[in-house]
Amino acid sequence: MARRDRYGVARKKKKKSAVFAPLSFLLVCAAVVFGMGVFFRVQTIEVEGAVEYTPEEIIEAAGIDQGDNLFFINQLSAGSRIISNLPRVENAWVERDLPNKIIIHVEESYALAFVHWQELYWTITGNCKLLQTVPPEELPGLIQVLGLTPEAPEAGRFMEVATEDELKLSYLKAILSAFEELDIVSNVADLDMSNAANPTFRYMGRFAVRMGSNDNTDYKLRMLMSAVQTMEADETGTFNLSDGLHVYFTPD
Repeated sequence: MARRDRYGVARKKKKKSAVFAPLSFLLVCAAVVFGMGVFFRVQTIEVEGAVEYTPEEIIEAAGIDQGDNLFFINQLSAGSRIISNLPRVENAWVERDLPNKIIIHVEESYALAFVHWQELYWTITGNCKLLQTVPPEELPGLIQVLGLTPEAPEAGRFMEVATEDELKLSYLKAILSAFEELDIVSNVADLDMSNAANPTFRYMGRFAVRMGSNDNTDYKLRMLMSAVQTMEADETGTFNLSDGLHVYFTPD
């Protein structure tokens, strides 16, 4: 029906094009994609946090090149490639800095301990990532892990063990991470994981420590540190942390 204006004159209602809105949207999208393709090209790549590796090694592992489109770079994949290709990198992530810069952040791994496998000594991080094989003269200062053998070790991969040893490996990660967090790695030696229900280690060259089951690891070690502070300088013996609530000391 025709509409009438205020003077009573009939006027026909104008019909908008049914394709105008979708077409406009597509044109806008095309313009945006074209703009992203022409602009926002990587001109500068910076690397932060690397010590063991050169910036060039980090960038090559990331697979990012100058001229790449900033928005088409898969940040998660680039970080994963760095971690996979460079054994000493613990964590890596990529940041876009508009309009034309990429910043690669890395956190490097450091050896805390070592395991013995077929006459080779493999260094490992706090979360049991395998770093490299080293000669015996480079082992001092690292914690020797006993009672646990890796299967087919490979640099840059996390340690794998036989199915029956998986509980040991899980507990080992908890213990090493706690050692690192509490900054007592240099005071620990001979961590024996033979018994997954009660690992033992040497502490400060004077004490044997029995950990008990895999629970409250951080708390147990804090109790140990507090107890040692009350000991005489020449005292030796065994600390039992098994119940997770108390520290029991048996002198030699």
